[in-house]
Order: sequence, then C-alpha cells, then structure tokens
Amino acid sequence: MTLDRVFNPARVAVVGASDRPGKVGSVIWRNLAAFEGERIPVTTSADRVGGVPAVPSLTEIEGEVDLAILVVPARAAPAIARQAAAKGVGGMVVLAGGFAETGPAGAVLQAELVEAAGPVRIVGPNCFGIQNIALGLNASITMAGDVEAGTVALVTQSGAYGMAIHSLALDENLHFGKVYSSGNKADIGDHEVIRYLHQDPGTRIVCLLAESVTDGAELAAAIRAASPTMPVIVTKTGRSEAGARAALSHTGALGTDDAVFRAAMRQAGAITVRSGLEMLDVARVLTAQPLPRGARAAIITNSGGVGVELADMLEDEGVEVPELSPGLRDHIAERLPPIGGARNPVDMTPIWSRFAELYPWLTDTLARSGEIDLVIPVLLQRAAMDEATLTGLRDTVAALRAGGNQVPVYCCWVTPREARGRADVLQSAGIPCLEWPERVARAVGHAVRYAANRPGITPPVQIDPSEPFGLADGPVQATEASAILAGYGIATVESALCTTGDEAVTAAGRLAGPVVMKTAAPSVAHRTEAGGVRIGLGTPDEVREAYRALSALGPDVLVQRQLDGVEVVVGALRDPVFGPVVMAGLGGTMVELLEDVVFALAPVTNSEAIEMLESLAGFPLLAGYRGGPAVDLYALGEVISGVARLAAEHPEVGEIDLNPVMCTESDAVAVDWKLYVSHP
Repeated sequence: MTLDRVFNPARVAVVGASDRPGKVGSVIWRNLAAFEGERIPVTTSADRVGGVPAVPSLTEIEGEVDLAILVVPARAAPAIARQAAAKGVGGMVVLAGGFAETGPAGAVLQAELVEAAGPVRIVGPNCFGIQNIALGLNASITMAGDVEAGTVALVTQSGAYGMAIHSLALDENLHFGKVYSSGNKADIGDHEVIRYLHQDPGTRIVCLLAESVTDGAELAAAIRAASPTMPVIVTKTGRSEAGARAALSHTGALGTDDAVFRAAMRQAGAITVRSGLEMLDVARVLTAQPLPRGARAAIITNSGGVGVELADMLEDEGVEVPELSPGLRDHIAERLPPIGGARNPVDMTPIWSRFAELYPWLTDTLARSGEIDLVIPVLLQRAAMDEATLTGLRDTVAALRAGGNQVPVYCCWVTPREARGRADVLQSAGIPCLEWPERVARAVGHAVRYAANRPGITPPVQIDPSEPFGLADGPVQATEASAILAGYGIATVESALCTTGDEAVTAAGRLAGPVVMKTAAPSVAHRTEAGGVRIGLGTPDEVREAYRALSALGPDVLVQRQLDGVEVVVGALRDPVFGPVVMAGLGGTMVELLEDVVFALAPVTNSEAIEMLESLAGFPLLAGYRGGPAVDLYALGEVISGVARLAAEHPEVGEIDLNPVMCTESDAVAVDWKLYVSHP
C-alpha cells in the first residue's frame, strides 16, 4: 500500500481531539487548522470540538478516512487500531510512548498494536507526528507556523531533537516541505519513506536522522536508488557504546555496528554526517546553490587569519584552494589595496570603504574566471553588517545565474550574535551563510564529494540464494572449504591434508621447494598465536619434526607450498541488520593491530572491490610502494567479489576468513582460509 494516504490525506480524524487548553488533543486540533482537507474530531468527551461535530468512534464516521491521529494512552491504542482496520483507514499516527522503548511489556503491547492495525499503516508509535507543509497538514505536536513549503524532507527517529532541528532550520532559512517522525518504527520502515519521497515531485533532498536501523539492506537499496538524483543526508546517533544504550532505551531497538553502517551508506551514495547541525548545513548548501563541478575553491576575505583557517579546513575536506594564474592575479591586484593579496585566498584587507565594491566584483570575477569551481566570500564583522555589501553580493549571484553561470557561492559568516539576522538578505535569495570556517568547510566538502561521486552510483548487483551446501553448523573442513572457494573463482594454495609424518614428507616432496605446515584443527582460530604454523621447511627431518609438534594440536596437518607476496585479508560476515557484508584490508598477523580494513554490503562487482582497496590507508603497498611491484588489483578484486557472492548466495555461510591472501604482480592466492556454517 502506498504512503500517499499518510502524506496526502483528504480526510483526517483526530482520536482524542479536545478544546481544553494544555491537552495534546487540543494542540493537534489547533495545528490542523490550516489543513486543506477535512478534519473530524473523534471523542466521547464533547459533542463538538472547535465548532465541528464530534463522533464517538472511527467506525461511526461517514465516508472514507485517510489518516487517523491517535491522541490516546498507549494501552488504548490497539482498540483504536481495530476500529481503524474495520473502517479501512489508510494510516494512523500513534503519538503515545509506552511501547517497545519501555521494555518487554511494552514490546508485547507494540506487537498487539501492529496485529490489531492489520493493513493500516502505522506512523510511530512514540513519535511527534508528520507534516506536509504545502497541504497545510501539521499532524504533529510541533508548531509549524505560517511558513513556506521547501523542497527538503526531514525523516527523524528522535522526537524532541527532531523538533529542535526543525526549529533551527527555520531560524537559518531552510524550509522543510515534509516532516516524518518515525519513533519506534513498528510498521513503516525508513526505506519505505525514502522510496516514497524519491517519487515525490515536491522533494529534492532528504535528511535522515536515525537512532536505529531495522532493515539495513532495504534502507541501503532505497538510498542507492535515490542518490543519483536526490541527495540523502544521513546522521546516525548511537555510534558509541553509551549512545547505543541510550538509543535502545529511547526506541526499543538495538543499534548496528557503526563501521558496517557507514560502509553501507557510502556504498549507497548517502552523504553521512556526524550531527544534526552538520546535516542542516549540508542541506542548506545543496538546496540553495548548484552542485560544484569540481573541487577548486576561491576564498574572498577581509581577514587573512580567517582565510588561512578556512583554506586549511577545506584542504582537510579534499577541497583545493589553488593559486590563481598570473594573469588573473594581476587583474585582481589592480583593484586591491597595495597590501592586499591576490593569490587565493584573495585578501582585500579591512578596507571598509570599499567592501560594497570589492565583494561583489571579486565574486563575479572569480566565478567567471574558469579557474574556480566554487566561491566562498568570508563576511566578517563590518562586511556582514554593511547593507550595501550584502545587497551587492545578492544581486551579483542573481546576475550570474541569470546569465547561465552555475558556479556556486557559499558565504562564511563570522559576526557577533546580534548581526545574525542580517544574513537573511542573502539566505532569502538562496545564498547560504554558514557560521565560522569549520561549518563551511565540512558542508562544502560534502557537496564537492557528492557531486563527484553521484555519476558513479549504480544499482546493486542482484543475487538470488543458491541451494545450501548441505553442511552441518560449525567450521568447514579445509579441503572441502577449498573446493567451495574454487567454485567461486577463488584460488587457494596447493595443499595436502596429512595425518602422519610420512604423509607430510611425501606431500612436501611432491610440492617441491620450501613448504609451510599448519594445524588443520577446527578448534584453533588463530594458528600463529597457538603455535600452529611452521614456515621455510625444506628437508624431510624438518617436515617430520614440524608434524610431531603440530600434531599435538590435532592429527590433521596441512602441508602447503610456501608463497611470497603482499598479505591481504578478505572476509565476509552476516550482519544482523544489513545481512552479508564483505571485508578487505592489509592482512597477515597485523590485521587486528592495524585495523586498516574496509567493509561493503555483498555482493560487489570487481570495480567496487578495487574501490574498496583504494580507500585503504595501506593501498600504496598494493600499488607499488617506493618502486616495488604493484599487485594484480583485478585478480585481488575477483577474490573479494567472489567471497561477496558466496556470502550473498549462501545464507548458511555465516563467516568467511581468508587471511592472508598472497598478492603478486600476476595473482592473488589464499594461503589460509576458514568457512563457518551457521544456518539461519
């Protein structure tokens, strides 16, 4: 069922509507005063609410009801939900808390609510409601006021924090068009809301504030479908242990591993930010100005110190502040005071009398130069308080757009608190003013990266589950695991499983050259730490002695040809929220110490696997560090994509560990591998 009856209802019933001041039912009824459709009070406490005749129950309303807002205690919600189901209501907003966030008894009540509602879509419970500003729909406990509908949608799991973000956005001239408070997400998932908003012609950007994720794979897929045309800005709280505890008590849902979450969002093309404030800054930058076509920034300032700080912070975000060409420098220097600087940042010095001339002229000149992809005027103190400077900048940007110039302009606003209101001259014209260099740099960095990454966001590879291997739960025997890996194009080093010293000597002779011997005991997770590996064995006596020592850990011993190369770890796990996840990093015995690993949702293509490798801090070791040979990235990418496909096609494979994979100029071969089966 579509969410259209939730976001675009024609008739809304308020169950628990009231005229009594201070009652939530009164707040909701009053907030719906501007609603373009029909509102119906449902209550047994009064004959009329706000002059509108009341009915005692949902089932006694004549005609269809699209949306019901439940202003009732938690324990009464299931009974109202049954009425809604009987009436054929499209959706209902359950404001009350007291459900899964309170513990086991609340979880039982929440399950009863969902069962009672049947096909009726549930917003919440434990939420503050929804808004569709263009429709005058404020089915929430927060005041929307008489505001213009914007093109940004806010989807927030937090109630009070979401309302605070809503208020701050209005203060800084960012207008939401739709607001959705998900609360405990008993029914409607974030992925459904994002898919709906992606199809909504009035929404250009989505801000998602999440505390928990209930269906990670579906969420990632929804964002991945939307990101090429609609930015999705995501911030997730509960990343720390303390934050996860707080999120559990607040929403009744466990958080997910932050590394997996961030990997999934990166792969989906989401813009992942650290806080609600950063989320709003990015939304303001993206909704107000064209996307930057590159990463070259020009800074215009009247303070050298602020210009230097902003340049440093932009470089930290991957945004270049290039030196201008000699011709452009000379052209600019002709207009600057003798002590000014024209290199970039362009420093006009505190020449107050010429601010109104220089800020607009420099912005226009740099935007038209062809050397710059974005312009950041720093409006510090007097510059921000000068009306002529602000209106000149506003008109300059308007003229650039009218002439087809798409170089974005973002202002760095550095003023006393009492001057903040002056920014409205620019912000009301679509020129964002972000306070202080750090906020500007972070938001601009996100905009530059999103613009660069957007063309490369592709649909995920589709995989159907295969027939199970028919293996028992637990570790898979080494030779059987090797055969499974071979079926997915993953080479393992030539090996022999031996149960006697003589077998080991024979195997070593057949393999020729130095060999490695290691215990094949399934109970040994870390062979090196357990003393379960011997390397560089060349003579029969060395092989027999190694077998004698290793057989103390178990009778099965692997004999392998010894390989050299760059050691890489490749693995897969089954995340409880996101499903199969593939991992790659610098491997060997140092993998846990270095923690230089990257994750992605499985499956992945070879090109996506190589992108994973390129994001590693240790990637230069793979690319040929200090003149060393580069490894075969395509072959290594095939190992990663093969492991990902194996994990995606076989839900019973709970964990895969290839550590290390020996990588050379021509090959990538696993020399140690483990598969664990755990049927769902």
